[in-house]
Amino acid sequence: MRKPLYLVISLLFLGYGLIRLGVGGALLGQKIGLIDFQAFHEPITEIGNFLERSRNKQVVPVSVAGYVSYIALMGLVLSVGALGALRHRSFGLKFIGAFLLMYALLFVNFQTINPKAIHLAVCAVLFGASLWTRKGLGNAV
Repeated sequence: MRKPLYLVISLLFLGYGLIRLGVGGALLGQKIGLIDFQAFHEPITEIGNFLERSRNKQVVPVSVAGYVSYIALMGLVLSVGALGALRHRSFGLKFIGAFLLMYALLFVNFQTINPKAIHLAVCAVLFGASLWTRKGLGNAV
């Protein structure tokens, strides 16, 4: 029972990581002028507005390019962690834990809690389940 759950959770993390990496990378490409898609104009503007509104609260001030780069980096860290977890490498869950820390640091940096905290909470629960299922696999992996 634990092995299939571990596999599903790892695949969910991989999918979520690839989405964050892809979206962050695409938005970064848009921001620095490598690509120009109409669909990305509004998200870039919304991120800029959010950063401007929170400018006085930010512990470490970031630009739009810096923010979307961080989102892409989070996706890369999570994807590498998920691939490591799928291959039962010791670094896998460590990278997933690093992703959770990076995610939490966003809330600390902006000194705000918003609905995206639900994503963090779900990821934390899945991470806990991964630790539980991985421990239960013992010598089977």
